[in-house]
Amino acid sequence: VSEHLGLSFKNTNELNKIIDYELPTGRPKFKWEQVVVAGESFDVYYRDILECIKSLYSDPDFTRYLTFAPECHYTDEDQTVRLFHDMYTRKWWWNTQKKLDQHCPGGTIIPIIISTDKMQVTMFRNKSAYPVYLTIGNIPKEIRRKPLHGGHILLAYLPTTRLEQITNKASRRRSLTNLYHACLSRVLAPLQHAGLEGINMRSGDGALCCCHPLFASFVGDYPEQLLATGIKFGDCPKCDVEKDDTESNTVPLHLRKIGEVLDALAVLDQGNLAFVRACAAVGIKPVIHPFWEKLPFANIFQGVTPDVLHQLYQGLVKHLLAWLEAACGATEIDAHC
Repeated sequence: VSEHLGLSFKNTNELNKIIDYELPTGRPKFKWEQVVVAGESFDVYYRDILECIKSLYSDPDFTRYLTFAPECHYTDEDQTVRLFHDMYTRKWWWNTQKKLDQHCPGGTIIPIIISTDKMQVTMFRNKSAYPVYLTIGNIPKEIRRKPLHGGHILLAYLPTTRLEQITNKASRRRSLTNLYHACLSRVLAPLQHAGLEGINMRSGDGALCCCHPLFASFVGDYPEQLLATGIKFGDCPKCDVEKDDTESNTVPLHLRKIGEVLDALAVLDQGNLAFVRACAAVGIKPVIHPFWEKLPFANIFQGVTPDVLHQLYQGLVKHLLAWLEAACGATEIDAHC
């Protein structure tokens, strides 16, 4: 049949090979590697992160929209009310640019935005996938948030194992956390050198710049935030407010200090007991070498973004509706609707 129809394939395997290896995609090829955690090896499929960054940075469709330096925007002529609306208007870019100029003057920052969420892909046999996506902050949010423009790249697939062979639940959770960070550390490892020393990249118009890809933001829901930061369930991944005080608006709070956390992680060489105590003192789980530990200028606690769906829309709106119903009554609200 394939000969009469003039097809270039005879079965599904040959068709899949043509799709995987012969169709032009404009994206780097996937690589396969094994990561060993607790004496067991796991498969990780990922793309070269630097090649993915170059693919987005050099895309001609994004050339006229790219931003290369931070800016300050204001809502009034007196410049008293500052406006924050995109990555290049954030204080992070300004502060990081100053730090980078002390090490390598004139470098162009490429803010790296990582997003991930474990998802169910079948309704039977409980099959799931763990994709990791990449985009850069130089692309305006109006473009990168629309799937049609292709502003995100599928960077990696993390292992979806449940480690059911580990019967102790606490040990299983620790092993899953360490596996997650070990895999992401391998995927993001090239950023350690490129972020400090820089790499030459051409934009879509041919302009050559010394670019420094720096981890800037992590996007995920609340469980993903806890997994990335190493914070215990119920605690805030950004500040040190106590679990029982999260609903208060008068309790003082302080952002978690990345320096203290890195000092606690360095205690690993002094033994397990000292490491666990040091991590508990700064309010994190004893995670062995989290993926952000060696990334230059990275602060995972500031890089975590709000979970818009669960924390803002569902959390805030549901809270307001319950408060209004308790304050006014359902009959009174229905009468005004």
